[in-house]
Amino acid sequence: MDLSKQNKECYILAMRGEWDNLGKVCKEAWKLVLPITGSGDTSLHLAVHSGKEEPLKTFLAQVMEIEYTLYWKSFAENTPLHEAATVGNLGAVKLLVELRKEDLLEMNIRGETPLYRAARYGKLEIVEYILNECEDYYTRSPLNWMAKGTPIIHAAIQSENFEMVMMLVDFDKSLLEMKDSKNQTALHVLANMPHIFESGYLKGFWAKLIYDCNNVLPSLLFSTMIVRISFFNFLIFFLLSHHRAA
Repeated sequence: MDLSKQNKECYILAMRGEWDNLGKVCKEAWKLVLPITGSGDTSLHLAVHSGKEEPLKTFLAQVMEIEYTLYWKSFAENTPLHEAATVGNLGAVKLLVELRKEDLLEMNIRGETPLYRAARYGKLEIVEYILNECEDYYTRSPLNWMAKGTPIIHAAIQSENFEMVMMLVDFDKSLLEMKDSKNQTALHVLANMPHIFESGYLKGFWAKLIYDCNNVLPSLLFSTMIVRISFFNFLIFFLLSHHRAA
């Protein structure tokens, strides 16, 4: 079987979740580290979509025998850890961090680290694991906080996983001070998402965020008329949603 046909077969098996059959086709370790998709993903990248440790654990044991890093990144420069963080596979994330902890600070072509990627896609378990279980050298690196002019807290808010947002704020309140390429703060982002307020989301989230913002950003919140207006809009939306919920 020529290489292109074999790659196609591997891709089909991965898409079907037929991991045992994929392992049989890729008995030779080098086959696991070759790109099998148009975006340059290898079987290692796709294995994390199982949602479990396996088959990644078995595949990693196989590739340890060879030089496995040649195609460690996809064409978008995502490592398998980026991919595992994106899909929320905690077991795979732990395996990959144990194997290559330095990948926590690898950036893809968008400038995203695995932590940023997890926050962008609302993967609470992954964010919690990286923040709480990995060393400060990796978790507090400024490489995690910004990608393509968008702070991690903005990306987290846009994911609408607000438990995760508050976890990030609790971890580092200075994230609330960050502005994006349009000079917008986290509160501006919230003010531009009125459907969240209309849904009557957890009152505790809004109350805590207002408290944190008032304690961390007093000068930022009240230094310009634009920010004042945005903050008052924020309060209006909050009060309206509270009233409707009542």
